[in-house]
Amino acid sequence: MMNTRPKSKSFVEVETQLKAFVHVSADVDTSAPLSEIRPSAPISDATLAVKDLFDVQGMPTSCGSPIYVNTIATKTAEVVRRAQDAGVKVMGKTVTTEFATFKPGPTANPQNMAYTPGGSSSGSAASVGAGMVSHGIGTQTAGSVIRPAAYCGIVGFLPTMGAISRDGLKVVSPSLDRVGVFGRSVEAVRTLSAAVADLRQGADTKNGPKRIGFFSDDTWEDADSFTQDTLLQFKAKVQQSGDIVVDLGNGQKLFDLIDAQCDVMGYEVIHALAHELTNHSDLISDQLNAYCKDAAEITAEKYAAAIEVGQAGRAWIETLFANLDAIASPSAKTLPPRGLASTGDPYVNRAWSLLYTPCITLPASPLNDNLKGAVQLVAGFGQDQKLLDLAEQYQTCVAKIGGAAK
Repeated sequence: MMNTRPKSKSFVEVETQLKAFVHVSADVDTSAPLSEIRPSAPISDATLAVKDLFDVQGMPTSCGSPIYVNTIATKTAEVVRRAQDAGVKVMGKTVTTEFATFKPGPTANPQNMAYTPGGSSSGSAASVGAGMVSHGIGTQTAGSVIRPAAYCGIVGFLPTMGAISRDGLKVVSPSLDRVGVFGRSVEAVRTLSAAVADLRQGADTKNGPKRIGFFSDDTWEDADSFTQDTLLQFKAKVQQSGDIVVDLGNGQKLFDLIDAQCDVMGYEVIHALAHELTNHSDLISDQLNAYCKDAAEITAEKYAAAIEVGQAGRAWIETLFANLDAIASPSAKTLPPRGLASTGDPYVNRAWSLLYTPCITLPASPLNDNLKGAVQLVAGFGQDQKLLDLAEQYQTCVAKIGGAAK
């Protein structure tokens, strides 16, 4: 993958415009020119951006909130420790939305500074997209790994629920929070995942054509034309490659799961933030206070019903994967929204988050204002290695998908 960042720029020159970091490691020479990111570089050469929800000993963990702005971590999160044990250099802590919810930070999109980088893992995705680091880690409760990766034109990989430890992470939704990784290629996310994740080998990928499931085109009628066209072009490329396109019919079931994900997330967020809401409500944004006020209307009975919907959904999706290698879907509802007032719509990622399946987003070519489209591939529970294999197979053809502005 080509690095679009001018090689002569330094870390601090890029950061001054991008605003991806809230803390930079003391041993980082911010005035030195940034090195070219090599996709095949060994893990010992990797540099890492850490979302500011994870503890790194000696660094602040502010969780995107003034409540914790001066809180220095005394331990290091397991995912970060495992990366460090593999030789990865931690460059610093990156911007997150407030407690990984919806209030945006100051980070811009590295492809076009006039647009949002997505959230809540804004800084990690943007710093990878800008070539400031080779890798990033983030979290996803609704769409906070896949969407910012898609918006920033990079690869985002969200392993099966539980594959990466949450020890040392500020968890806001125990039933949904997952740790994911960012890189500029499938090879890059595979390399970091090998160090920090416990990925199941899963079933062996069968020889012969792969079976890729597509829901009917009208499933995505609310997405913008760029998103719909990118998925249609990918379907055509799958057919041209000799692999098999499997018609899954209308995907309304995914959207039915979104309501359940919203209930699970809302109920758990207000419980996870009970201390902050009780003792520091004046330091919580109006946006988050309003969200929590609405979420307080979710009863224990409604929450329990939503948990059951998720369990039934996971049984349903596994029946589909019995005859599929992967399902293709949009990575985001639209190209990145203009401005920094919103990080975008989590869209169908809410359903995939509730289903616990491994997901990966692959960047396409620039479509409009230098913003890339993307395709998301999803595999069955525990089929992470198969998903990475398929993503590596398809990433070149996805990268060639593009079109004129509309």
